[in-house]
Amino acid sequence: MEIWIVWLARLMFLGIFLMAGGMFYRAWHIAARKDMRYVADWRGRAIIGGERWAPWVLSINLLGAGCLLTIGLSVVLAGLDFTVWTGLSGLVLWTYYFLLRVVVARAGRAAKA
Repeated sequence: MEIWIVWLARLMFLGIFLMAGGMFYRAWHIAARKDMRYVADWRGRAIIGGERWAPWVLSINLLGAGCLLTIGLSVVLAGLDFTVWTGLSGLVLWTYYFLLRVVVARAGRAAKA
């Protein structure tokens, strides 16, 4: 049974890099290609008035991706403990989620006004 837990932990670790890559991908499309389809919430639903909120979504994606990448590299280079890197990763992902929720809510209120 323990081997499954080890493999699950390895998959979670690889998931850090995949999620960071997805965030960098969104940031790249917003910043370099000016593709406002990527100004979206965490589900991929476009935010109303994307041009206005693009800098916020861009910075949230860059911050989240940078933090996840730092956590992943810290595991490899410094041997960060399992409980530490999973806790930090969870904190980053929940912060990413709630910050995007705040932007979506503010965009919704601005559209109604």
